[in-house]
Amino acid sequence: MKKRISMILMLLVLCFSMAVPAFATGGAEDTDGFVDEYYRLQDLADVLTEEETSELQKLLDEMSVHLKFDMAIVTVYNLEGCTVQDYADDWYDYCEFGYGSNKDGALLLISMEERDWHISTCGYGITAFTDAGITYIGEQMGDDLSAGNYAEAFRTFVRFGNQFVTQARDGDPFDKSDLPKKPLSAIWIAISLAIGFGVAKIVVGSMKGQLKTVRAQAAASSYVREGSMNVTESRDLFLYHKVDRTEKSKNNSSGSSTHKSSSDTRHGGGGGKF
Repeated sequence: MKKRISMILMLLVLCFSMAVPAFATGGAEDTDGFVDEYYRLQDLADVLTEEETSELQKLLDEMSVHLKFDMAIVTVYNLEGCTVQDYADDWYDYCEFGYGSNKDGALLLISMEERDWHISTCGYGITAFTDAGITYIGEQMGDDLSAGNYAEAFRTFVRFGNQFVTQARDGDPFDKSDLPKKPLSAIWIAISLAIGFGVAKIVVGSMKGQLKTVRAQAAASSYVREGSMNVTESRDLFLYHKVDRTEKSKNNSSGSSTHKSSSDTRHGGGGGKF
């Protein structure tokens, strides 16, 4: 409990130190619905250059205001003995991120010492970022996080965050059965077509070589042995039909698991290692 209290106090101090100056918040029309007291990008682990920090801060601000959905990123050296889920949730709560009364938003936390990443969601973020969706985003960020390309990983988080929120508001949040598909590279399409054409040419050529005595016939009578069959009457009879129907499964969704943070706020989320 003492460790938990000290962590919360430290978060309050850090949040205060990262407060946005009043003159930098923009007009009231731009920040309506947001508390907007703290920078959405807090690179305490110092993994970004100044140029990357400026670019990503602007991207997060613009995307959050456009979506009316708070998106934030925090990097820290370590978790101070806490779980990554608790740490991310507390950052979100005590820095007062979130849009509107439901505190809609999502926060990506990176811990360098533990090599952990975690996305904490709140409000509408719980709907837009399903468990399967969060796992998918982690997979898309994974290679860049492991390689130390943190700026690119963070751009991926923002890009998919925009896509996930937009898709959810269209009435169909990304989930197990319909996660985004990466477009196939034009190179692989060309290679696939070339291989298919080559295989088809070989197969057809082989079949053609085995049919040297076959010639096209004008009628089927050429294939009937003389005197073996005498058809006097023919007609088509429709006897019955059978249709097999298989009901499409309706339970392809994982949804979002939730929990309560130390401030008794309902959160979703998930994460992994890199």
